[in-house]
Amino acid sequence: MFDLIIKNGLVASEYNVLPLDVAVHAEKVVALGVHGQFDRMDAANVIDATGNYVLPGGVDAHVHYDLRLSDAMKAQSPVAGSRAGLYGGTTTYIDFSMPGEGQDLIESVQDKLRVTAEQRPNSDYALHAIVTGDWPMSYAEQMKEVISGGVVSFKFFTTFRGSPSLGGVMTDDGRIYSAMLETERHGGITMVHCEDECIIDYNTRRLYAEGRPEFWNIGEARPPLAEEAAVRRMLLLAERTGSPLYIVHVSAMESVDALTEARAKGVNAFAEVLHPNLVFDPELYRMPHGQRYMNFPPNKSKEHREVLWSASADGRIHTLASDDFTFPLQAKISGDTIDNVTGGTNSVETRLPIFWSEGVTKRNVSVTRFVNMTAAAPAKLFGLYGRKGVIRPGADADIVIVDPQAEHRYVQGESLHSDGDFSNWDSWEVRGFPVVTILRGHVMVDHGQWVGPRGIGKFIPGTSPEDL
Repeated sequence: MFDLIIKNGLVASEYNVLPLDVAVHAEKVVALGVHGQFDRMDAANVIDATGNYVLPGGVDAHVHYDLRLSDAMKAQSPVAGSRAGLYGGTTTYIDFSMPGEGQDLIESVQDKLRVTAEQRPNSDYALHAIVTGDWPMSYAEQMKEVISGGVVSFKFFTTFRGSPSLGGVMTDDGRIYSAMLETERHGGITMVHCEDECIIDYNTRRLYAEGRPEFWNIGEARPPLAEEAAVRRMLLLAERTGSPLYIVHVSAMESVDALTEARAKGVNAFAEVLHPNLVFDPELYRMPHGQRYMNFPPNKSKEHREVLWSASADGRIHTLASDDFTFPLQAKISGDTIDNVTGGTNSVETRLPIFWSEGVTKRNVSVTRFVNMTAAAPAKLFGLYGRKGVIRPGADADIVIVDPQAEHRYVQGESLHSDGDFSNWDSWEVRGFPVVTILRGHVMVDHGQWVGPRGIGKFIPGTSPEDL
C-alpha cells in the first residue's frame, strides 16, 4: 500500500517533462509510472494533478533566519520563514551560521544547528557557514571538520569593512584565498558576496562631497563596476586554487559576462540571481519608504535585468534564491543615506511563483530551466541532490504541484505568511501558482490552506558539490 499517489500530472526534472504518476511510501518516492499504472494499487491519499506540473520541492539556497547583524537588522525565525517557504513551494532552505563573540567556526556551526533544531522548523534545511572580518588562520584549519559534518559551503564578503547597518564583515582576498585552498582540498565550495570596497568607498566619499548622500543614490555608490571588479578577482582565485566558487546575488550584466568567460576556460564557478533583482527597478528607491526595495548589491536598470533574464533562460545563471531577510518596516526604513541604508527583503514565499509568472508564463522560460534553477542546481551545488531537488525513486517525496493557469494575488496579512509587517510583493498578481506543497510525503499546504503537521523539518547534511 502506498501512502500517496499523484496521478495524471506532468512530472518535470531539469532534463525533461513527462506524463507520469508518482507513488510515495515512508516519506520517499518509491515509483514512477505511466498515467494509470497505479490505479489498482491501494493508497491512503490520491491527488489528481490533471493539467498541472509536478515539480521537485524548491530548494532556496540563500536565506537568513535568526541572524542579527545590528539592532536594526534581526531576521525572522526559521519557524516563520519555513512556513512561508512552504506556502510558496520551497521545501528545503539553506541558512547560515555566523560566529558570535568568542566562538570559533566549529562552535558557531554547532550552535546554529542546535538553536534551529530546538525551534523545530516546518521544512527541511541545510547550512552554510558565514566567515567574516579578519578571522584567524585556525578557521581555515577547522573547515575540514565542518565539511565532514555536512556543512560544505563557506560565505565571505568583499565589502562592508564597517557600516552602521552591517558592521564589519569584509574579509580580505588573502584570507578568501586560504579558504579556497581548504575547500578545494576537502570537497567544499566557497560563496562570495562580490562588491569592491575600495570603489564603493571612493564613490561614497564623492557623493558626500557633492552633497548627494541620500540612499536613492546607492546605485552610484555601488555601481556595476564594483560588482564586476570583485567578481573578476574571485574568479582568478578560483581558477588558481581549483575551488568551486558560487557568486551570490549576481545583479550586473558585466558580472554575467565575467562568469561566462571564466567557465569557458574551465573555472568551476556558478552564479545565483535573486528574483527581486529580476523585477525591481532602482527608480523604486525614490518612492515613499523606498528603502524597502533596497538590498545589496542594489537593483539595476532594465538593461541589466534583461541580461539576467536571458542568462537565467539559457543557463549562464545557475540558481534562483530569495536572500530572505525579513524584519520590521520601521527598522527597514531607518537608514536614509548611501552608507547606512539597510539590506534585506521578505522574499522566500514569492520565489517560485514570481519566477514562474514572470519567467515561464511571460518570457517562455522552459519548465526544465525552472526546475533546474529553483531545485536541482542548488541541490547539486550544496551536496543535497538525489535526496532533494529531484523526483525519482529513493528521493525524499518533496513535491510541489503547480497549476499553470492559477491566478493569485498577494495581500499583506492575508496571503503572505512570513513574520513581517510589510512585503514588497503586496498587491503583486501572478499566473501559475503552487497549489499543493508536499514535504517528505506529507501534504503541507493544499490550495492556500495549511493541512500538514508542524515542526517536522530535519537537518539535511550536504556532501561535496556536483558540477553543473
